[in-house]
Formats: sequence, C-alpha cells, structure tokens
Amino acid sequence: MTTQSEPVQRSPKLIWVVILVGLALLIAGSVFAADWMNYFYQTGSLYPAAMKPVITLIAFVLVLITGKHKLEKRDWLLLLLAFCCMLPTDILMSVVVVSPALSVGSSVFMIGGVLSIIAHIFLIIRVGRDWSAFRKFTPRDAWLPVLIYGLAAVILVVLWKDVARVGHAAIAPAYTAFFCTTMWLAWETVRRGLYPKTNAWMVAIAATCWFATEITGEIYNLGMGNISNIFFCLVWVFYGTNVILWALSGYRWVDERIVE
Repeated sequence: MTTQSEPVQRSPKLIWVVILVGLALLIAGSVFAADWMNYFYQTGSLYPAAMKPVITLIAFVLVLITGKHKLEKRDWLLLLLAFCCMLPTDILMSVVVVSPALSVGSSVFMIGGVLSIIAHIFLIIRVGRDWSAFRKFTPRDAWLPVLIYGLAAVILVVLWKDVARVGHAAIAPAYTAFFCTTMWLAWETVRRGLYPKTNAWMVAIAATCWFATEITGEIYNLGMGNISNIFFCLVWVFYGTNVILWALSGYRWVDERIVE
C-alpha cells in the first residue's frame, strides 16, 4: 500500500504520468512542426496557438493528480497556485499572437504579464525553501546570481534600443528580475540540496528553460523581422519543457527527505 512519502514509481499512477507526458510530447512535436510550416510556407495555421496552452493544461493536470505522491503539502500548494496563473497567461499570450490588435501594450498582454509575474512569485517562494539559500551565503557563493543576472543584463543592453522602441523600457527590466530570481533560487536547490536530487534538477532545468523562453520571446516581441520570426519558433521548445518539468518536480521520485 502506498503512503504519503512513497515514490510515485511504486504506484499505478506512474502509468498516467507517463501517458500525460507522452501526450504532451506528441502535441509539442506537432506544434513545433506547424510553427516551422507557418514560417517556411506562410500557411497561417492557427493550430500552434490553439494547442500550445493545451501543453500547459496537461502539465496542470499532472499537478492536480499528484495526490499522496507529492513532496509536501506546502510545496504542492505553491506549485498549484503558480499553475493557476501560468495556464491563463499562456491562453492570453496565444490570443495575443493570433490577434495583432491585442499585441504588446494591450490590456490582454498586460494581464498576461501580471499573471506571469505572480506565477514567478509563487515559484520563488517555493524554491526559496524558506530562504534556506541565504542562511549560509558567503561572498564566494555570489558567482551564481552574478552570472544569471549579469547574463540577462548583457542581453538587455544589447537589445535595449529595440526594447525601448516597442515600449518595454520599464517592464522588461522589472520582469527580467523575477525570472532571474526564479532561476537563481532554483539552482540553489541543486547546490545546497534543498530538494531530493531528481526534483532539484527538474526545477533548475525548468527555471533555465523559462529564462530562455523569456529571452527568445522578447526577441520575437521586438519585431526584428526574420530574426524574430525564427526565435518565435523556438519559444515553446523551451517553455513546453519548462511547464512539464515544473509539474513533475512536485512528485516524490526517491525515498529522500527534503532539507528544510
């Protein structure tokens, strides 16, 4: 009989997890193919816009069915709240892509942006593990946040002229601070063993993929012609990986206690 602390591999639920992840991969493959078809042949298919949020929906379902195989109740609740923001965000952003009238600066875009920030706040609290990363923080540990924030700052500086051109001079740096913080604290879970190793690597890779998502997504938003169109086809390569790994990170995969 399974218990609260038992890994999901020992439960029949693993079959459903594998089925859902497999379904997400199939949809992702078809979406990526359709995006490139739109790029090369100008087909104008709305299939990618309709199906991309379905990948997030599947990830949301993975969170909802975690049940007694969750790492802990608080951790799962924060992940659930993050997905309650991520799913409507992805739906709204797909609508923005379909309708030029609702592009950057519209209320739909801004609502999606605010919900995305709230999602990051929940994830920051989650991977922060009661700010355990700061308890033994020394100057020698600063290389990780310096690397992450520094890389984002360099990219912003390089793109700044176009960022200002599309009216992102205020929102881009502010939002960058959130996804960089998520990525930093996610990697701290690996460095300091704040999660079981499997879960720590999942959240770290997920946060890194979200970082890549925001960079490629912003390049698309800048409307830089062919370059932006190519980067648009790459956004969900990272973001689809991101949402699935966040969902799977909420499961207990090994018999290992979480460091509080």
